[in-house]
Amino acid sequence: MKVLVSGAGGFLGRYVVERLLARGHNVRAIVRSAPTYPEWQNGVEIFRTDLRKSEKLETAFDGIDAVLHLAAATAGDEDVQFSSSVVATEKFLDAMAKSSVKRLVHVSSLVVYDWHHENRILTEDTPLLTNPYGMGSYSIAKMWQERVVAKYAKALGWNFTIMRPGFIWGPGHAAISGMGRHVGRLYLMYGPLTRLPLSHVANCADCLVAAVERPSAVGEVFNVIDSDDIRVWRYVREYKNRTGQTGISVPVPYRFGLALAQLALLISRRLFGPKGRLPSLLTPSRYEAQFKPIRFSTQKLREKLGWSPPLSFDACLNETYRKI
Repeated sequence: MKVLVSGAGGFLGRYVVERLLARGHNVRAIVRSAPTYPEWQNGVEIFRTDLRKSEKLETAFDGIDAVLHLAAATAGDEDVQFSSSVVATEKFLDAMAKSSVKRLVHVSSLVVYDWHHENRILTEDTPLLTNPYGMGSYSIAKMWQERVVAKYAKALGWNFTIMRPGFIWGPGHAAISGMGRHVGRLYLMYGPLTRLPLSHVANCADCLVAAVERPSAVGEVFNVIDSDDIRVWRYVREYKNRTGQTGISVPVPYRFGLALAQLALLISRRLFGPKGRLPSLLTPSRYEAQFKPIRFSTQKLREKLGWSPPLSFDACLNETYRKI
């Protein structure tokens, strides 16, 4: 196949392009600037553009068999996030609608789920957020981005798939929010026994390519998680040992941290009303989405997509820290 990859210059996008090439596919990569991977020079057609501003995207879809839509902002204020994720996606899909391409795999996130009302196992059937506005700009943007994708796909009869990765980690991106907070010499682990929905970037890329290739993925939603075997304390221990950082690991009970967040929200509303803003650690809904001690199912990945992670956790550690 010839696959169009948006956001190909990003952390995950580069791995996706490499995996597509390894599987024998042709790739057209949408990037804002030239990629640094030398393998791309002869194996990938580069399409340079800014999806937020480009008015001539139609040619990007010429000769394309499938689209992997990764482009989204992971940082910035609400305007930046919304523009880079939602507005850019609308422009991208407007262009796709003028082409003959019907296959679309969209990459979303676990942040679209309603974590507050899930107390056992998070699956693809867990309810989505109905009001994402207390979850921060990233969650708002990803929620709206999904809605836009689903609207276009259903209206135009596209064969689409939605993929929702957990914490994506890997070389240069080993510090994840679920591991807690590093304050001076202290590593605050909120719920040290909490299971992490880890998705190593190499495994995640492999799973996304599998979704493009396999007909069983059409019309489905998949949570992209390697497993939930790794708990916070082990992840922090490996991070500290392999980066050579010193510091004291401090376990903070999950419910204690949640109580502090609920108290902070109450005080904020009393003092500043509904417009008051708090950091994610002191916002109950965002705290839950980072640290809530629940399980994460990979059953649908295994049974419906027929996928399991090619790299074990130990292999992922070696891949992540090999240059340190």
